[in-house]
Amino acid sequence: MFKIKPIGLIILGLVLAACSGSGPSNNSSNNNSGSQVLGQTGGSLVYRVQAPIKTLNYLMADDEPSVLTTLFLINGRLIELDHEKQVHVPSLAESYTTASDGRTVDIVLRDGLKFSDGQPLTTADVDFTMKAIYDERTKSTLFRDAMMVNGKTIETKIIDPKTIQFVFPEKVSSVENYLENLVVLPKHVLYEAYTQGKLAESLKIDSDPKAVITSGPFVVDSVQIGERVTLKRNPNYWKKDASGTQLPYLDTLVLETVGDANNTLARLQQGTISIADRIRTSDFATLSTNQSTVKAHDAGPGLNTDHIFFNLNPTKKNGESLESTLKYKWFSDARFRKAIAYAIDRNAIAGTTLQGLATPVYGFVPAGNRAWLDPNLPKTEYDLDRAKALLTEAGFSQRMNGDKPELYDNEGNRVSFTLIVQTENEPRKLSAAVVQQDLERLGIAVQLAPVDTPGLTDRWTNSFDYDAILFGLTGSGLDPSSFAGFLMSSAAVHQWHPKQAKPTTEWEAKIDELFGQQAQTTDHAERKRLFNEIQGIIAENMPVIPITSRHIVSAANENVRNLSPSGILPFSLWNADRLFVRQTQ
Repeated sequence: MFKIKPIGLIILGLVLAACSGSGPSNNSSNNNSGSQVLGQTGGSLVYRVQAPIKTLNYLMADDEPSVLTTLFLINGRLIELDHEKQVHVPSLAESYTTASDGRTVDIVLRDGLKFSDGQPLTTADVDFTMKAIYDERTKSTLFRDAMMVNGKTIETKIIDPKTIQFVFPEKVSSVENYLENLVVLPKHVLYEAYTQGKLAESLKIDSDPKAVITSGPFVVDSVQIGERVTLKRNPNYWKKDASGTQLPYLDTLVLETVGDANNTLARLQQGTISIADRIRTSDFATLSTNQSTVKAHDAGPGLNTDHIFFNLNPTKKNGESLESTLKYKWFSDARFRKAIAYAIDRNAIAGTTLQGLATPVYGFVPAGNRAWLDPNLPKTEYDLDRAKALLTEAGFSQRMNGDKPELYDNEGNRVSFTLIVQTENEPRKLSAAVVQQDLERLGIAVQLAPVDTPGLTDRWTNSFDYDAILFGLTGSGLDPSSFAGFLMSSAAVHQWHPKQAKPTTEWEAKIDELFGQQAQTTDHAERKRLFNEIQGIIAENMPVIPITSRHIVSAANENVRNLSPSGILPFSLWNADRLFVRQTQ
């Protein structure tokens, strides 16, 4: 979802795996998903969040629990993502139309919109929200960056109380990437704080819940700081189901902080937690085999990848040259990298090591991104003979030491490197162990080095002191624009060689060029062609060696209905307004 400056476009294996896609330029809908059944009003659910919610202020949210609360639950957005279909649908906006210039968007709000306090929601509030986001005094880094276009702001022009015009500073390929980031805040409540430059001080986690006026399905009922935030139904929410019943169905939705995985499982089984997303693989197996009222759900691959990248930086931060080293010579040869790719048995990792809760991937686009993954991308499936042939072509040779092969370069040096992996990430550690065994069959000696996340991140973003890292990405969106930080050679998330002053290789320069072209075209087929070409270049040069997209695994009490877990944030709560509790006799 979040279209942010390059450093934020990909959240590195941690949080904010959000949603984005490409929708039609002229769209209107009542936003009633056909797969959802009519529900019963009433009841309460308890949803596990893994860390405390830090703020109730959308402008200041920069962590996953706060974004979950302020972007998806208590505030309404102009458009939303239908997670089942992976297409955008209007929400507070009744329709939006992009002009032929690719810059001007006319947005029409629905009739009769109200905030939770009963005051009308109009285009004046939309205009105010845009001004609040751009107010530098507030320092709303996450959402301010998300609404910037190459460092420039979007202009707004109120036509009437229902119609507002957005004028982008330049042609953009997908206005949806911006509109879905935009909630509507109440001008009548926050304007004074805005004029005083104190928006950042508003709606803190310890604020009076009655002061938190919302435009989404829920309002804040109570807060126990660090423990739980209890939401209740917004009596003025606009959406209704097909029978005319006002949504949401739930009376209350409790967001409860439970960081410990063992405690999460126990509380699911006790019935004191209704839904938990991203449970452990072992918990999925436990819940799948036990006769219990708690059911495990495999939501399929999300917007994440686990992959390996080698150090292609020509120097360390301290100025020490790497270009003349043996390992740089090995790693900078695409044939060596592709040989590694062919030698890894992804199917074994996904199916056995990760117990079927992962999908093999062969490019940088996650398996959960059905909208933009190129289905015709060549696959580097497990092929040891092909790997050996590539190494031979690159000048490497294999010798036998007893019954074990050893690989040497053309100068007689034994091929060996250290693979760093996150200490805290058990699935990646398990995958790294399989990679180590797979590469032994080529005669490559791999030493595994578990390092905590801060230390690992410092290695590839700062010191450049490493051989190879098994890490990954969690995408911030479906749309190609969300990959800017990863693909652009000058970007800080260009993992194998970040922040290049100019492209080091011809293929990186070509990707920069193609990415710029796709960002300027509004023709979907042409964007698809350009983005597929980028995927092909990455697959050919293999700067990252993709392994798997791990699945989003959820668990919920069987009485929770309309549950349809998604691999994209907010996972099981993307349709929170339609969730309901089956009434037991």
